[in-house]
Amino acid sequence: MYINPAALAEKVLRGTEKLDGTQITAMTIIGLLVVFFALLILVAFLYCSGSIFKAAKPAQKKPAEQKSAPAKPAPKPAAPVKAAAAPAPAAAAEDESEVIAVIMAAISAMSAADGKQYRVRSVTPVTRGGSGRSAWAQAGIADLTRPF
Repeated sequence: MYINPAALAEKVLRGTEKLDGTQITAMTIIGLLVVFFALLILVAFLYCSGSIFKAAKPAQKKPAEQKSAPAKPAPKPAAPVKAAAAPAPAAAAEDESEVIAVIMAAISAMSAADGKQYRVRSVTPVTRGGSGRSAWAQAGIADLTRPF
């Protein structure tokens, strides 16, 4: 069976040829109002559900001492007190050497269990890289998003 495209277009346009410009404008405005009213209802629903979930959280209680007693100024010392000196670079190097020693002990335990010889070439601290996630979270994301 052959369908003539001109006849099909005539059937489609037959219902709209009775509408004038005012009716078409009114229908367009009513359609837009219905859409925006539905969006307004959706926004109100999301706002109310957010308020409900915020109220469901347990409130953090402040200590009673902070509520009842006003803050008291600290007494001034009679003699000036010297500020504690910043840790010396030698102390920082000592901390790093302890960390490296612990890492080396773990690696030697692994190498004894595996029967292989492992070697540490460098030790660098892991940074979060601006994402705010921990190293474990970053590893999980990298594992789940890698290509097949």
